[in-house]
Amino acid sequence: APVFAQERYSARVSENNLAGALVLRVLARDADWGQNARVRYRLWEGRVRGAALSSYVSVQAETG
Repeated sequence: APVFAQERYSARVSENNLAGALVLRVLARDADWGQNARVRYRLWEGRVRGAALSSYVSVQAETG
């Protein structure tokens, strides 16, 4: 299974960031070889003040 570089990540976000601004970078590695070592990232969909989390932030699936 993939292992994250840190057990927990957190970030503070300033108001009125430009779209596409980097908020946080995470890193996970998998000890397998080739395609089995490939790690893809995604957010667990939650809600913020009634709106979908994905309407506020996104994650680059290939790079975290």
